[in-house]
Amino acid sequence: MKTLLINPPYSFAEVPIIPMGLAYIAAVLERDGNDVQILDLLVSQHTEEKIRNKIEEYQPDIIGITCVTMNYPIASDILRTCKNINKDVTTIIGGPHVTFCPEQTLNEAPWIDIVVRGEGERTIIDIVNGKSLDFVDGIAFRSNGIRITAERELIENLDDLPFPARHLFPLSKYLALDCHCSLVTGRGCPFNCIFCVGSKMGGRRVRFRNIKLIVDEIELALSYGFKNMNMEDDLLTLNHRHVFTFCDEIMARGLQFNWSIFSRADTVNAELLHRMRQAGCNWMLYGVESGSQKILDTVKKKITLDKIREGVQLAKEADIKVMASFIIGLPGETRETLRESIQFAVELNTTWGFNVLSPFPGTEVRENAQDYGIDILTDDWTQYDANRAVTRTSGAGPDEIADALREYHEGLARFVADMERSGEMDRQQTQRSMNDLQCASDLILGDVIEKLGPIEANGEPLAKLADKLAEVMTYPLPQVRENVDKWASNGLLKYDLNGNYALWRWA
Repeated sequence: MKTLLINPPYSFAEVPIIPMGLAYIAAVLERDGNDVQILDLLVSQHTEEKIRNKIEEYQPDIIGITCVTMNYPIASDILRTCKNINKDVTTIIGGPHVTFCPEQTLNEAPWIDIVVRGEGERTIIDIVNGKSLDFVDGIAFRSNGIRITAERELIENLDDLPFPARHLFPLSKYLALDCHCSLVTGRGCPFNCIFCVGSKMGGRRVRFRNIKLIVDEIELALSYGFKNMNMEDDLLTLNHRHVFTFCDEIMARGLQFNWSIFSRADTVNAELLHRMRQAGCNWMLYGVESGSQKILDTVKKKITLDKIREGVQLAKEADIKVMASFIIGLPGETRETLRESIQFAVELNTTWGFNVLSPFPGTEVRENAQDYGIDILTDDWTQYDANRAVTRTSGAGPDEIADALREYHEGLARFVADMERSGEMDRQQTQRSMNDLQCASDLILGDVIEKLGPIEANGEPLAKLADKLAEVMTYPLPQVRENVDKWASNGLLKYDLNGNYALWRWA
């Protein structure tokens, strides 16, 4: 069987990354000798014509897509397009959103044949190998109504999995966008915060990978050209022995790269953070959530404000930058608690960001919204982007949330201005980097390179490419020239020469 996996688009307000779930699915299919390809619509223009061309060229038997709540509507719509193009293709959708609402998904989307729930690596192999769906654990499908099979057991030994199949993705585009490379060193989270599905997806007991295999994978990613890694574990710093061994292996191999993690402020100490910094960790995100202790207790965060203060300070002393992440609109939120969160963020004196509560399917706050005093205002999933209010508490609704976000953005602007005045941030260089990134984004999302066709080279193909791009885009020629020079020198752009004409493409 031929399997086409599709990476759906989402807003570039989020950093584009190669999705680990899809990359692992592709890897297990490839390892088992299956024919698999990936259509990446995240870093290219999303059109029905492109989907049609791919399906007609590849003739897949199965088309699979992954999604979170934010891009579930577009993922579902892509599968509808696929079904319209070839009614006989088997369409599969997976990811955390559909894992927790499989019946609703199948009811509202007749063009979706199978929902994969939870970890999908073994499930997809069963499906591709033709196992009767009645005996495939971890799925939902139609059979005289909707049939939901038994829960799929979690993969006990993660070392049985091959490395994610990043080579099937358009790596040159991710590198041109200066994206980091995501990895996982383990799966699972022992905490049960009411706004998160991490422990439900990955289990309450954390399963760790072999350190040498993890660093082997990092070396492979570095060979692709990635310079920054992000460890996607829900909580890397839970097991200190695991982290120390990881850092020691990086340093023993003499690897030089920057990496970042997600963490809790109460799972670190000075020794651990200093070792992490020695091994290249330069950023960490703490899930702070709120400046109100009462709200932290309500959402079962099981942490104190003092512990958060201590964790932030320890990271600073280790020279690791901290992003303090807040969620506003949690149960019990009022104008006063919103003010407490803003004041606490300022007090921490570090980079901080506000997200708005989105009660995703599977979260306790959604399942027991009434008990938590939460009114869910809409089930329009396109609005679940964590940037707008989709809920209301008795003390804070959309207006109060909007006011808090406005104050957050004003505070962020003041923070940037202070950094510029102190010399810690070069405004011109920062603006230039942002412009270069926007230029790359416009080129990639617009498929501009692919649409150019043959360009007369006359012995200067790179200069002619820059001239042509400056004609069709709104960026000045020197900026375009500098970018294409950089991408070509890094091997991200290549061309095929036919006489005096060059046909350019992403490598």
